[in-house]
Amino acid sequence: MEITKESTVADIVSKKLGSDHVFSKYKIDFCCGGGDTLEKACNESGVEFKIIKKEIEAVNTKISDSSNLNDLDIPSLIEKAKDDYHIQISNTIIETLPFAEKVAKVHGAEHNEVVEINELTKGVNVVLTEMLKNSNKSLYPKVSEILEMAKKSEEIPSGVIQGIKKTIKRNEIAQNLLADSFKEISNLSSDYTTPVGACNSYNFLYKNLKKLQHEVHRYMHFEKNILISKALKIIE
Repeated sequence: MEITKESTVADIVSKKLGSDHVFSKYKIDFCCGGGDTLEKACNESGVEFKIIKKEIEAVNTKISDSSNLNDLDIPSLIEKAKDDYHIQISNTIIETLPFAEKVAKVHGAEHNEVVEINELTKGVNVVLTEMLKNSNKSLYPKVSEILEMAKKSEEIPSGVIQGIKKTIKRNEIAQNLLADSFKEISNLSSDYTTPVGACNSYNFLYKNLKKLQHEVHRYMHFEKNILISKALKIIE
């Protein structure tokens, strides 16, 4: 794929391995804002097109042991979602929650922002739990159902189509809530920068929150622009 100013952010992340890290570096939204052209994203983030293109090409060249997600079929994508993204995200949020609570309790009087960050992190956990549950219990079974119908050349009932669209909409609402929450956490933490002399717990919390944000953004891009995109092509 040739990267141009007209290329969408989502398309680049789908086809250029490692580009998600470059976009995160420059605070370019590649999940909810994935439909923006690279030119628009660069203008809004204040980075030159030629610089970000060069970095994406460089990191993509270094990555040779990962498959292109667009080449995977739908069952393989669902398996990857469950066995890779879901487990990774769940482990990170479980690690992060007690440290958010601890840092808020110990440092909240002096740094009010960590109290807000703790509450936001709790909210992120609730939304993430419901979103992953919706994917596992509703979205993926519905996608598998229409895939089987398509293989048998069966007509997909309108009720089934409406059902999967409603399920997708629920996840889109959750994704927007998560994007807003992480944006607020990033602002409150000065882009995950700890105060001078911060303790190990403080440093661990910010490091993990930044990691969690990246993992969630990667997963939201994966589900919205790759998995769901392929599923919708079946019913279009």
